[in-house]
Amino acid sequence: MKRLGPQDTTYASLFDAKDEPFLPHVTKDPEFWNSCEKYWNDHRFNKLKYGVEFLGVSKADDIVTFPGLSWCMQLILGTQTTPRFTFMCAGSGLDLPSPFQQTLITEASSRINMTLTGTIARISQSMQFLANFPSSFQTITVRESGVNTVSTPNTGILLNRNVFSSTPIVHTAGGTAFVLETRITLAGVQ
Repeated sequence: MKRLGPQDTTYASLFDAKDEPFLPHVTKDPEFWNSCEKYWNDHRFNKLKYGVEFLGVSKADDIVTFPGLSWCMQLILGTQTTPRFTFMCAGSGLDLPSPFQQTLITEASSRINMTLTGTIARISQSMQFLANFPSSFQTITVRESGVNTVSTPNTGILLNRNVFSSTPIVHTAGGTAFVLETRITLAGVQ
């Protein structure tokens, strides 16, 4: 599926809690994705606008789920109109992703509504989802993430599942904030 179908790439980035007020501005910058990629590749770049600095970045290249793709096609065709993919979920499970998966393995107790604290956008042949997780979010080692249709954990249609197995980010409530950003390219990748 990855070779000829949709490609799903996700970044998890960690920031100091003092930078949280600036994250909505920093993450709306079209260059934020490239900044995550640059930090991931060379680990020397870490300054963003407003003096915001990365504390860490993790990258996952995983898969879109078959039920998620089916729901997307129903939305495009108009046979379904709601719910749409508006919630980002984070978890600490390490199991390998499956194209039939519909839940994260160990999901956090709440999800982030990207229409309120993030962005949902179409960029060329890609869909991009970004969620700003506040410093008040529960303490978690983020090892998995996904985009979902509903706000209740372990329910809804899961569009994708990404696993940060080699370099998870460790969020501490009150000490850090984090951002999850997914880009799903719908054109075949060779």
